[in-house]
Amino acid sequence: MTLLKVSRWLRGFNASGELVAEYRLPDSWTPERLRELFGVVGEDPMFDSYAVGTLHAGVLGGAIGKDLASSDLEFFLEADAEE
Repeated sequence: MTLLKVSRWLRGFNASGELVAEYRLPDSWTPERLRELFGVVGEDPMFDSYAVGTLHAGVLGGAIGKDLASSDLEFFLEADAEE
């Protein structure tokens, strides 16, 4: 079994649905921390796309040094496997 490194991203989309911003979350944002923040129960690996609400935007924006809460973009938490 091969274990892959997973990077988690905050991706911002404009009103036309175009990807216009992308910020990598620090590795300290483990699936456990993300499950707690997003209220996900169980052992979900957090590989799906999750809409970033106002509360999430404040916390995750602070982790990357960006003010996501006042942005006009719609942000999602997403995961990508690294090679």
